[in-house]
Amino acid sequence: MELLFPYLLCTLPIHTLFAQNSGEISVQDYIMSLFITILVIAGGILGFNFFVHNVYLAELIFCMNFFLLLYANLIFISLFTPYKRSLIKISVTFGLIYILCCLALSKFLVFVSNWVSAAVCAKILFGILVFISFFVYLDIIKKIVSFYRMPQKETEANIKFEKLPSNLPDIYHIISDAHTGFDREEYCDSNFREELIKRGFHIYQKAKSNYNYTYCSLPSLLNMDYIENIAGSISPASTLKYYGNNKVIKVLKSAGYQTYQSTFRLYRHLLNNKKICFELNIIKALLTTSLYFIVKQIRHAVLLYTNLKSIEADLTKILNTKTNAPKYFMGHLLAPHYPYTNKEDGTPISYSNSQNMNYYFTYQKYINKKLLGIIDTIKENMKPNTIILLHGDHSVSGFGDNKFKTLLAVYFPAGYDTHCIDDNCTLVNLFRSLFNEVLKTNYSMLQNRFEALNVQHGIAVFADNDEKSFKEIADINNFDKRLKKLVKKYANKRVLLYGTGDFFKFVNQNYDISGFNIIGFSDIRYDKFKTPYFDEASGYTIISPDSIYKLKPDIVIITTLTDIYVEKYFNEVLFKDKQNRFKYDTLLKQTLQSEIEGLYSKVL
Repeated sequence: MELLFPYLLCTLPIHTLFAQNSGEISVQDYIMSLFITILVIAGGILGFNFFVHNVYLAELIFCMNFFLLLYANLIFISLFTPYKRSLIKISVTFGLIYILCCLALSKFLVFVSNWVSAAVCAKILFGILVFISFFVYLDIIKKIVSFYRMPQKETEANIKFEKLPSNLPDIYHIISDAHTGFDREEYCDSNFREELIKRGFHIYQKAKSNYNYTYCSLPSLLNMDYIENIAGSISPASTLKYYGNNKVIKVLKSAGYQTYQSTFRLYRHLLNNKKICFELNIIKALLTTSLYFIVKQIRHAVLLYTNLKSIEADLTKILNTKTNAPKYFMGHLLAPHYPYTNKEDGTPISYSNSQNMNYYFTYQKYINKKLLGIIDTIKENMKPNTIILLHGDHSVSGFGDNKFKTLLAVYFPAGYDTHCIDDNCTLVNLFRSLFNEVLKTNYSMLQNRFEALNVQHGIAVFADNDEKSFKEIADINNFDKRLKKLVKKYANKRVLLYGTGDFFKFVNQNYDISGFNIIGFSDIRYDKFKTPYFDEASGYTIISPDSIYKLKPDIVIITTLTDIYVEKYFNEVLFKDKQNRFKYDTLLKQTLQSEIEGLYSKVL
């Protein structure tokens, strides 16, 4: 019973206050993580008990050290982004500080134990953590309940065809998550392109996704419509239901197809048309920051490897399945989405670089070789009348259209028109075009729209509009209070504002920023102004980002809704020349409440 306290003392804060989403989680993983955590904690407490000869005191010392060592850095990163951290170069300093905090806290506990029983301290702390955890779990339960009560729109159940062709093709549909394709020069794998052409694929060079996140892009693709017409909302809880409950499957089944789908475990229930289940909502959150998950990430994301292996195994099984009905197989590969696990030659990428964009392209080349292997397996075992779809679901981060440019390559057997799919096709029209050619339907093509999303501050919003969402974000983050604090902090300072998009326009129209001594505005869109330019309409100076340092501002305030990409641009582009560095701050800053809300809105 005594060892119950340390376990609970550690797992309660680990599995609630710092719970974050992860990519793929199973019940078995969760049980194993708890088992390993128990072993580590039990061993640590026995070690401390050997020195202090008081099991309760040993529990308190070990648990506090364990907690700080695992999570102090997460707390720090939540306050300062990795880009700021690398810029101000205080990683070592911070490391020393939290080690000293651990030692100081341990000493403090020893001192307190001379006055108050360690057993009493352990029980009091346990009670406090139970109280806090109750409200966190209550919030999770509320989210689950609201999801189950949310009305779900039904896609068409039965599709009627005027006349189906007699010899319908098998369709093998491979989705490569976050694959940029060939229209972004910096990520164009020309060897992969040539190998696809040799295998008979038609390359749709100008193909794009309609959204920059999986949770909107794939439900939109598989339902052949824009997401607001399908789910009525752009939150993950609303849209992901239509990943499995989708129109494409209903159309194919109505046409007599046997359908098979393979994906990573987090989405399997969705593919089986089940609501987001207990495993997805609870265990996903509980596991993420446990010791077992950390070990698995350090070992180069075994999860992604299993995803690839499961698709290959499922594909082999389907290819060998004998049936008179035509087959449709969809395999959703969680790559080359981060974490980046391997270089082109297969050697591992270190965990510290698993989300470093500099490794994206070499990882994409590694995945391209795996995709060619999957394609060769299909071609060696398929019947002659077979179509192979290969595409991404969105691109990787970038400016403008770059975030939508994605891979699309299709293998058509003889007798089909490769131009049935337009070279400028977007994913929302992919199956509309394909069904018109294969099933002789008469779907009209939707007008192409590209909708960039931001999933920040606990709320998913379209990046270029939605004033109501801006207001909600401002309210949840106490923006009015934050603005007053910044005006006071930078009184009499020369302030330059960076970012003149829709969020800034919303702020400028609804809040008073006249308290700042504004010397100018800058934005990536002003990169053509090589010298400062006075804009009479705004009454302020406009300047290109690479010339900011010439104005010598005391502070640059980022006025975008999402600051992480701006900081990345500052530190990877503008700050290459250290002489041109400048101090910056953010206009919008997350509160603890929105941080917690955001934990459950992070998506692929």
